[in-house]
Amino acid sequence: MHYCSLAVVLLAILSSAPLSQAYPQAPPGQSAAPAPAPEPVSVSAPAPSASAPAAGPAPAPTASPPLIKFGYDFSQYPKQDAPPVINATWVDTFGIRSINSNVPQKLPANAIEYPACPATQDTCDWSCYKCTLPTDDLFCPSRDVWALTYDDGPSEETPALLDALKAINAKATFCVVGSRVIDRPQILRRIFEEGHQICSHTWSHRFLTSQSNEQIMAEFEWTNLIIQQVTGARPAYARPPFGDIDNRVRAVIEKMGMKTLLWNRDTLDWNLANPTTTFQSSWVLGNFTQWIAESKTSSTGFMSLEHDLYRVSAAQALLAVKLVADAKFRLQTAAECFGQRPYLSVVAVPVPNIPPEVGFGSVSPIPLPTSGPIGGNVASTNGGSSVSVGSLAAVVATAVTAAAAAAAALLVA
Repeated sequence: MHYCSLAVVLLAILSSAPLSQAYPQAPPGQSAAPAPAPEPVSVSAPAPSASAPAAGPAPAPTASPPLIKFGYDFSQYPKQDAPPVINATWVDTFGIRSINSNVPQKLPANAIEYPACPATQDTCDWSCYKCTLPTDDLFCPSRDVWALTYDDGPSEETPALLDALKAINAKATFCVVGSRVIDRPQILRRIFEEGHQICSHTWSHRFLTSQSNEQIMAEFEWTNLIIQQVTGARPAYARPPFGDIDNRVRAVIEKMGMKTLLWNRDTLDWNLANPTTTFQSSWVLGNFTQWIAESKTSSTGFMSLEHDLYRVSAAQALLAVKLVADAKFRLQTAAECFGQRPYLSVVAVPVPNIPPEVGFGSVSPIPLPTSGPIGGNVASTNGGSSVSVGSLAAVVATAVTAAAAAAAALLVA
């Protein structure tokens, strides 16, 4: 099969991936033991029909072209919207096996049912009992500060939201799904370069309390790595999908050196993605109006949850930005309102030197950064055609080792 034909086939497969993360369809397929590093997706010649006579040896499988999107090589990342493979080296590096938790893995272990709640609040389960710990970040301490947070992107709706924020010089927090970054790395790059915070929101958007410790680690680490590859920044914050977290999930996040990011105001806009919902889009702004009124007697600020994945919810988010700004709140990122750093490390990585409309090609891809100083957003460097691409396994190992060292330092502190 011709190379160009393979590219068309692979691009068609990728474009059919589901966008909705609130209602994932793929089975979880948890690994009972650490799995090897993922192999690139391949497109092989079809097997001969059982009813047709053999016409000679079957053709050898044809290697697929590299999965290059907007100049970034994503060939060796896991399948989108499915539980990612577990890397045994990462398990050891982060010390996941040393987690001594008496919190059981909840059932059912699938993607479309809420796991059964425990009988008591001993596990500090937030999704069941709204139990929080002092280490959870869920509201801005200053009563005049509002942290707008957006989950499940980046999507084709995100640029309009970025335009609205830029128009009033406001910053927000975007908790991104690794599988969506593969689709739109250039939008993630813009989020970073315009000074917004990026937090890790897992690879496939699963209920984490029903996943193993190793699978939770893999969900966040694959997402962290693709964020690093595109922006050079390693997130300091992790947000569990659906707010599904207990002390066991917290322990994994802490081992990885990150802080847990929750919220204290849910717009419920995720209901708008359900075609059977009776939830009305106008209720999103109604919630903001009510919260603004409540702020007169509130002793703390706000952290609101919205979603930039869906067009209908993103449209309401545009209106909410102006509403909160007009109420004279200071719009800050989550890390800024807590007085924390948004990233564990930041390394300047080049921007692929390709036209913005080119999304699939054979330009020199941008590799995963290795390590770097801790700090804020770093200005981009244009070009990138001279960047050499090494083994993903090697750069991943270096990045994970550096992250584990940072995590250990935080635990000591």
